[in-house]
Amino acid sequence: MGENEIIQAFHMMWDDFPEAVMITQKSREIVAVNKAAANFGLKVGIKCSSVGSPENHKGCLCNKAVDTGKPVFITYEGNFGKAYGYWIPIAAKPEWVIHFGVGHAFEYEKFSRGKVTNKMESLHGLTKGTELEKQVAALAQGEANGTMMYYALARLAKEQGLDDIAKTLIESANQEAVHAGFYATLNGKYPKDFWALLEVVKKAEYNGEKQIKEVADKVRAAGFTAAADEMEIFAKQEGHHGKVIDEIFEKYQPKKTDTAGKKVYVCPVCGYEYIGDINSEPDDWTCPLCGQPKSVFVEKAQ
Repeated sequence: MGENEIIQAFHMMWDDFPEAVMITQKSREIVAVNKAAANFGLKVGIKCSSVGSPENHKGCLCNKAVDTGKPVFITYEGNFGKAYGYWIPIAAKPEWVIHFGVGHAFEYEKFSRGKVTNKMESLHGLTKGTELEKQVAALAQGEANGTMMYYALARLAKEQGLDDIAKTLIESANQEAVHAGFYATLNGKYPKDFWALLEVVKKAEYNGEKQIKEVADKVRAAGFTAAADEMEIFAKQEGHHGKVIDEIFEKYQPKKTDTAGKKVYVCPVCGYEYIGDINSEPDDWTCPLCGQPKSVFVEKAQ
């Protein structure tokens, strides 16, 4: 099998694989990349070792795969927990290896005997109340700001016709968002009751559809038609997010939190429900979703 045939077979097998995959030579020069790898900025002709920080390439087993002619892999901590890196020699071309990772680009659902399961250790609130809380909060805010910045840069890139650059920047934005969520979890910024929080988010999404549409109307009245057109799309997407959450509830049918005999306070802005005595919270306590002070919460009639 010739080089062109190998590359054609590579694209047929790997182009739609969700993680980055490439063929590299022992010299680290890239011979072929799939779609996901291209979105990461990997290109034919450059050395994979030149992409990103040098520390990211520690533990590379390309030489071992080529020298032994056998597949090798490593495990490492990725963005979503344990990830795996593979180097698989190509028999018809001994100096070439197929290199890819699993668990690096996004988080996979975990299954046990056909059912989705989650064995990830909970980090919720790990740094809350410790001397690290302020530092972690600053990191969370910085990553959240970084997410907005990268998406704004991607928008600007698209406006200049730089679609490839925009894709790269969007990938960075996605990673910044993951980082922000991680730090927020460490500090216990949001309640740990997943289903109760998801219910609140669902209401916020449905409300968001109406609110954004109202602002879009004002933007249109001001003469900014193109911006208003996009905002109306955003409004519909907010409503769709609510429908998606509805579908999640229907599929998994979680048990609702029993509030019998308990006080329930509702945030008048986002609808977040606090179960228990809200007066037991510190004076500076705020709604974990929208930041409203506890003084505006209204007790819900049971």
